[in-house]
Amino acid sequence: MKEGLLLMAYGSPGSMSEVVPYLEGIYEGRPVPKYAVAENSRKYSMVNGRSPSNQIIRKLFDAVRSALLTTGIQTYLGNKHWKPWLKDAVEDMKRDGIEHVIALPLFPFPSKNVEKSYMIPLEESVESAGNFADITFLNGFGENAMFTDMWVRLLKADSNWSRNGTLVLFTAHSLPLSQGEEHAYDESFRASAAAIASELGIRSYGYGYQSRGKYGSRWLEPSVWSVLENSHGFSRLLAVPVGFCYEHMEILYDLDTEFGSEVRKRGMEYMRTKMPDSGEDFVSLVCNQAIAASRAKEVNS
Repeated sequence: MKEGLLLMAYGSPGSMSEVVPYLEGIYEGRPVPKYAVAENSRKYSMVNGRSPSNQIIRKLFDAVRSALLTTGIQTYLGNKHWKPWLKDAVEDMKRDGIEHVIALPLFPFPSKNVEKSYMIPLEESVESAGNFADITFLNGFGENAMFTDMWVRLLKADSNWSRNGTLVLFTAHSLPLSQGEEHAYDESFRASAAAIASELGIRSYGYGYQSRGKYGSRWLEPSVWSVLENSHGFSRLLAVPVGFCYEHMEILYDLDTEFGSEVRKRGMEYMRTKMPDSGEDFVSLVCNQAIAASRAKEVNS
């Protein structure tokens, strides 16, 4: 059975001229709110319209593809909202004779919102292409011990977490609760933060959700802002975005720029760890997930 690992991501524009078309795709024909155009234009102008995530994911893809060559698992990349498109990746897999698709969104914690938003278009694309393959959908990988080890090593390389007066703040993207609770996501996030802190002996740490949208009345809590409100007695804050795997605008703008500026206004030093990006640890983790899914499929066949 020919197998393909499909790395899935949200997608990001590659230039300022692509920002509005990118938003039009996200809103699926509905009018794009003026605030969304203004906010995203402001964000992407920081990086000349080119999010760092595009190049990072491409490097990750190349490294994973190379590492999996000897296993017989072929690797593909498909974005939900920008090039390379998910539907094009599906067509490539059909052309290559793939019979089993291992779908892996690059989000560490299991989420109903994420699963639905990626699984539905994937299933529709495979169906449109003739139902040529079975799908194994991997919803989260934060419970893999390799995930904890990866973040422990990143923090060990950053001595800021051990400085007196430092609050270590683990962060993840907040999710709306309008379509159901996100207990598994919340529990996985908190468990990962606790495991990393325990491994390093960090006592002063918190966890908070960032990048809350402007719609909906109920979102996962606590927010990073409420954690900051209660950070009395600390002289510095070290942000550790374990809910993300690579640099992109939710980190560079929402966390480093907006949140970081508020931290500094309060007289505290703001710091943030490096991200896994396309590093060896993350490549190994992705390959481990793919190989485990392949073996499970073989056992159950």
